[in-house]
Amino acid sequence: MPAAEVPYSLFGLALEATRGTAVTPPTVFMPVDGMITPVRTKYRPEEARGTTEEFYRSKTVSTGADWSIPDSLLDPNYAPILFNLIAKAVTTPSTPAGGTLSRLFSFVPTVTSDDLKSATLYAGDPNVQTFQSAYCMADELTVSADATGEDAATFTMKGAGYFPSRVAAPVFPAAIPGDLLMPGAMQLWIDTSSAIGTTEITGRFISTDWTIPSGVVYKRYANGPAGGLNFTKAARGKRHAEATIVVELNDLSIGAGKEYLTWEADTTVKMRIRLNGTLIEGALYNYVQLDIIGPLDAFSWGVVEDTNITMQFTVQSQYDATLGASFALYAQSQRTTL
Repeated sequence: MPAAEVPYSLFGLALEATRGTAVTPPTVFMPVDGMITPVRTKYRPEEARGTTEEFYRSKTVSTGADWSIPDSLLDPNYAPILFNLIAKAVTTPSTPAGGTLSRLFSFVPTVTSDDLKSATLYAGDPNVQTFQSAYCMADELTVSADATGEDAATFTMKGAGYFPSRVAAPVFPAAIPGDLLMPGAMQLWIDTSSAIGTTEITGRFISTDWTIPSGVVYKRYANGPAGGLNFTKAARGKRHAEATIVVELNDLSIGAGKEYLTWEADTTVKMRIRLNGTLIEGALYNYVQLDIIGPLDAFSWGVVEDTNITMQFTVQSQYDATLGASFALYAQSQRTTL
């Protein structure tokens, strides 16, 4: 009997047209070590039966699945799929100014209604067993990029869904690998009175980390004796995004270290962080981008390469009337569809 092997394991998904209605087969093959973990929650009553045994009976009271994608390559071809789960539903890109081959997926979250996509996830070694979990919603996306390191930009993601079914191995589509985003090529803009993306911080930007929660909550209602024990609906709660940056401290008197002065003045900033890849055409590159609005916060000192002083700031997003949200995500590549 064959054993499930890690090298043969596959992870894929299909965005659902109706939440909770499974889509077969997967439409996207994700080149990540994603996992679906089944969850069965037990109730064990404590009973007095004249013995030292604590439990005599148990019953499953709820079922579900936790899913996760560990530290993986952030690819601009796959980013729009992730952003459909964490930011809003977008299926069609635009063509940026000056572009012919380039396509830009833009995700400005809808703040007055819930339009996040759910997905049917697939995971496992198809030679042994594949698991399918419908109604998978994302809880949180994180992104990391460090120009002092030796890795490309990476992400993690996690969420929950329905208890997985054991299914026959489906046909996975071909992979759609895109570009590698190099932290040494990333860019940072910090603006106050000017439009976002006006004032670039050059030669001092070191690293960034993003945390983008969905605000999804899972509601469990009674469904009758044949209704199953999965959650009934997913809803949305309030949430905010966070972005942390590390920059080198330069002479405040010439304005190069103005982030400190902006933090000291408690000024709201419009911050743009772009993780760049290779050139597509003209002046258009592959990239993944976060726009986030809020005051610089959580200041701390640091050191880079044991020689230079750094400053770390975190922005917690807050609503901006011009954007119509507190943050936005973008992915530019040559992909014309999801």
